[in-house]
Amino acid sequence: MKILVSAGNIKTAKSYPYWEKFFELAKGHEIKKIEGILPFSEIVKMVNECDIWISIDSFLPHLCAYHKLKRGVVLWSKSDPLIFGYEHNINLLKSREYLRPDTYGTWSDTVCDKNAFVSPQVLLQEIEKGV
Repeated sequence: MKILVSAGNIKTAKSYPYWEKFFELAKGHEIKKIEGILPFSEIVKMVNECDIWISIDSFLPHLCAYHKLKRGVVLWSKSDPLIFGYEHNINLLKSREYLRPDTYGTWSDTVCDKNAFVSPQVLLQEIEKGV
């Protein structure tokens, strides 16, 4: 399976803390990462070439929805997928108890809590079910 990963370029409370463990578990799959800042056309091409994509709550789910591209897996922690997500994606939120009280506040004021994310094992299971 070809998996495209968008981990984000800036460390925030949205940043998935278990990428390395996930990559270790997913060794049997072909993984390509979106790295750096690329033109949207290049990212669209990369999405079209993969079987499924994974992203933190960032621009990629919005770009894919706008262009009506394939569904992907979105990792949530402190932001609400019922507000910011898309129903056609696989939205992985560990628990609503981790959502931040100020839904529309700035991310620079939000502390990263690695316990707010699903485990790499759950992520891999959902990807394999979702394709």
